[in-house]
Amino acid sequence: MKTNIRAFQRDFPRMRRLAAAGTVIIVEADDHAFEFRVRRRGTGVLGCMTGRAKLGKLREGPAIPLEEWGPLAG
Repeated sequence: MKTNIRAFQRDFPRMRRLAAAGTVIIVEADDHAFEFRVRRRGTGVLGCMTGRAKLGKLREGPAIPLEEWGPLAG
């Protein structure tokens, strides 16, 4: 949803409810565009991936076999 800064400020409670429901609000002011959205809560660097990563089919060991590392295998 696009809006200008005046309408965003005037209707902030409504904009906040829209953002909480998942709508991304683009606020255009002068020559800039700003996005207003809900920040996902996480517990650490990869907290945003909680419940999304499917780890059940990962194979055992490194993703690239050590034979392919060459001199980096050290």
